Amino acid sequence: MSAYRPHEALVASARPTAELWRLVAAIVLIVLGFLALNIAYFQTLASLPAWNALRIELRDGSSARAIWAMLGNFVPLLIVVVLAARLLNGRNLAALTGPLGLVLRDFTRVGRLALLLFFVVFLIPSPGGAEPVGNMAFGAWVRLLPLSLLLIFIQIGTEELLFRGYLQSQIAARFSSPIAWMVIPSILFGALHYEPSTYGENAIWLAAWSGLFGLAAADLTARAGNLGPALALHFLNNVSAMMFSAMRDHWDGLALYVYPFGPEDTEALRAILPLEGLVILCGWLVARVAIRR
Repeated sequence: MSAYRPHEALVASARPTAELWRLVAAIVLIVLGFLALNIAYFQTLASLPAWNALRIELRDGSSARAIWAMLGNFVPLLIVVVLAARLLNGRNLAALTGPLGLVLRDFTRVGRLALLLFFVVFLIPSPGGAEPVGNMAFGAWVRLLPLSLLLIFIQIGTEELLFRGYLQSQIAARFSSPIAWMVIPSILFGALHYEPSTYGENAIWLAAWSGLFGLAAADLTARAGNLGPALALHFLNNVSAMMFSAMRDHWDGLALYVYPFGPEDTEALRAILPLEGLVILCGWLVARVAIRR
């Protein structure tokens, strides 16, 4: 497809090491490496004086430090993804993201338009009158911004690097069909967001929306030839969900506002799911416009 010609900028560096055994070995290395570093990470946290309180807060993200600790856990994953790509495929960070100048340019282009979209969405009345209510004083929220934004960017950057930067390009180097390199990473991305113990009957829909976002990010990455558009859309989506309007008593430690229901409220959560899907679709369209050359 001519629209995906820029994707070659990422795929080219993957093509010399496109053997399936390398991809499988990299996935195994990433999983085992992350598990090992994850254990070390939480052992370090457990040595802190505040661990007993933090351990309780980590159950539902009821404090800023709990969410910071959760987001900080993506640093070990980032390390093993970069190492796996280097050791098994000889690819450096720039080969996974695309040229830095293009990444910054497209991140900015998409970010400007997507920010306007998310602002408009925030003003739309919630279905069923479930309007967000204040959760934190504005001054306190502003003081949390610098570290929170940095850690959220590390989180989304790690996910984009793994699913779009590495998996997508490695699969594309082996299989030319978009059905393979777009769908497989997106299914994996959605599956990792499947949490029936938290979301009950709605878990499958939330996982599906994550998979849909994965498809949108895959399409944007292929059209741009870099991770900039996907990074911008993912970043604003997660900042909105974590820092502006979270669900009550569920990872709301950084949120300025909260919805008056939690993930256990099946009907209330289901009522806003169509809006979530619409936001993904509109975000994808906005990004398409932003990167049009």
